[in-house]
Amino acid sequence: MAVVAAIATACAAAVLPPVTAQARSAPGAASTVRVSTTSDGTQADGLSDGASISADGQYVAFWSAAPNLGADHFRALLIKDLASGQVTRVPGARTYGGSYTAISADGRYVGYASGTRYPSAYVYDRLTGRSSEASRSELSSVDSLSADGRFAAVTVGNRNPSRPAQLRVRDLVDGTDEQIDPQQTPTGHPSVGNGSLSGDGRLLAFATGPRSGAYDIFVKDRTSGAVQQVDVPLDGVQDEKRSSLVAISRDGRYVLFQSESANLVPGTTGPGLHSYLRDLRTGSTVRLAPAGVTAAAVSGDGRKVLLSEDGRLSLLDVCTGDRAEVGPAARALPGSVTGSGEAVAFTSESAVLVPGDTNAVADVFVHRPPR
Repeated sequence: MAVVAAIATACAAAVLPPVTAQARSAPGAASTVRVSTTSDGTQADGLSDGASISADGQYVAFWSAAPNLGADHFRALLIKDLASGQVTRVPGARTYGGSYTAISADGRYVGYASGTRYPSAYVYDRLTGRSSEASRSELSSVDSLSADGRFAAVTVGNRNPSRPAQLRVRDLVDGTDEQIDPQQTPTGHPSVGNGSLSGDGRLLAFATGPRSGAYDIFVKDRTSGAVQQVDVPLDGVQDEKRSSLVAISRDGRYVLFQSESANLVPGTTGPGLHSYLRDLRTGSTVRLAPAGVTAAAVSGDGRKVLLSEDGRLSLLDVCTGDRAEVGPAARALPGSVTGSGEAVAFTSESAVLVPGDTNAVADVFVHRPPR
């Protein structure tokens, strides 16, 4: 109850967009559709995962090991148009085990990592059918895209585990890179990565840390250069507990993250990993759920948060505290919730979500909660 009360108080203080009377008067039943099918609706003959969904809810990008979706010895990258059912394969995209996908607001651009051994980062333009390098570095990946697909946050790893990761923002229009300097942060940890861009590309949330151990979360204003900490301790004393970034909301106001630190919100915080939502405008942080409930994604307006508990996904309304069931035996990526939280893309091994699911492998689904 304390968590729900805190959420409601934070929602009121933050003035999150209210549920309108029109929205309340137009209820609709929940629905789940399977995305990982061929264009004619045939179920995939191999597993699929790694899904992200466009802000408008029309396009889903995902990886598949299914031969009838174009996979061979490597997984194929697909884009599904949920309006027409058409499936498009991203040419040349291949990987052994899949990777993150990032998709622009209108579904035109998809960011991914491709390679048969050491993958590199690319961005695919669905309209032109061409992919552009977002990084020539090995072990690089696209963490997120700006809403228009112009900017890509790219983490660059290293085959030498003793060397720290790097984070860059690639401007795909003029071909320039902005290197994120971890020394700009108060903690000055050498490793930086897991970049999450706001919709306009101005704000970049990222994680820093040593090569192993504690991490902290920051947001950089790429226009002013200002950097602020997200996992801010109430007493001002940094601890050695680990924090991990999930994502910044598309509107750039909220940052979803997880932390083992016990001094981020007023009151008693028990041991374990907790999920938090930071309002950058008011400087307030709210704990979303008890320990053991992890956060997976946040809607573009910051109002809906996707939570995972015991392998089940649910969508939390930050204003009301209500949680709507999404799916069992499920997992999801940071880019899996639409702009206003009206749809969620996820992976599940469950065979009972849609009729006729007999392929006995993980599939990608889109769930639309009741309205």
